[in-house]
Order: sequence, then C-alpha cells, then structure tokens
Amino acid sequence: MKLGEICHPSAGARDRVRVSYETVSKTTSPIGVAGVSPNSDTLLWQERKGWLPLSINLVPSEVLSSHWDAVEKGAALAGKKANRSTWRIAKEIYVADTTAQAREEVLEGTIGRDFQDYFIPLMSYMDSLSLFKGNNEIADSDVTPEYLLDNVWIVGSIDDVTEQLRQLFRDTGGFGVLLAMGHEWNPYDKWLKSMQYLSEDVMPNLADLKL
Repeated sequence: MKLGEICHPSAGARDRVRVSYETVSKTTSPIGVAGVSPNSDTLLWQERKGWLPLSINLVPSEVLSSHWDAVEKGAALAGKKANRSTWRIAKEIYVADTTAQAREEVLEGTIGRDFQDYFIPLMSYMDSLSLFKGNNEIADSDVTPEYLLDNVWIVGSIDDVTEQLRQLFRDTGGFGVLLAMGHEWNPYDKWLKSMQYLSEDVMPNLADLKL
C-alpha cells in the first residue's frame, strides 16, 4: 500500500489489518537515545551505534556524570572518541521575576503536580526512587517535589537559573544541548514568559561556556 491509497478490508475479515507506509524521506535523520540509570548501559550501547546521547530529566548531576562515563566507554569500545557537543541533557526549567515566585509557581503548578501525582508514585511502584537521589543515604520518604526542586530541577530568577545552569555545566564536565521539558504550558502566559527569559536572557548569559 502506498501513500494516498485507500484500504477497504472486507467486513467479515478476521485477520488483523496492518498498514505499512513507504518511507517518504530518503535521508537519515539523527537518532537520539536516552539514558536513565547510573552508568547507563543504553548510553554505552548507543555510542557504539553512532547515535546521539541523551540524558533523561529525572536525575541529579551525580547520575549525569556517570552517563558521560558510559558514553566515553561505549565510544572507546567502538574505537571512537566521544564528543561532548552531541550530548543532550533534559531538565525541568522554569524562570520567573524572582526565585521565590518561580519556586512557588513550580510547586503549585503543573511540574509539581506531575511529579507529586505521577512520576514519584510511578518510581516508587517500580522501586526506582533512587533515580532521583544524589546518594542512597537519602530516604525514599524524602523524595518529594520540594527535594527535586532543590536538587534536580532548574528553577529561579534569571540570575539564579543562569548560575544553576553554569553549575550543571561544571558538574557534568560540559554538554552541547540543553532540552527544556514542557508541562502543558499551563498557565500559558507564565510558561511563555519563562521560555522568553530562558531564551532571551539566560542563554546569552551562558555564551562564554566552552567545551
């Protein structure tokens, strides 16, 4: 079946109908694969495939550093040299006029809700709350949105978010691409303002960072 063709399965057919489209693009787009756990085997494996390394948004800097170790190990096994400029790190990022305002809006908004009602219960059910922790001395009961706000997310005023991202760059040894997670953009006006602050004020402040 080609694009544009219409399939008319018989009304009494019991077999499952599958539609397989012909590839439209003849070029190969870059593939990125996300690492989650410390010393991620996924990142080790993807580097051998020549794909783009991506670190998930749920983990602190201690885990992110181990992700790059896995990328370098995978590259060495493939006889290559890993390139930090290809490394993508995803983060919850929210910028407001003041840090107090940003923290309040995050905890009371969609980020706080999504972690309180979904991500934390899910990781608890999977016995994987350790993903959120910088070390195993932290009790599972201490993994709360407030803990993540202080240890995983990037939240604050323009100046504070700039410094937090500088610290992330230092802690990880440097990376090439920052991915800002989206949470429904609700309320839209505040999220739009946050993204404007990030793109127009924070990122220019980080232009001096070099790999």
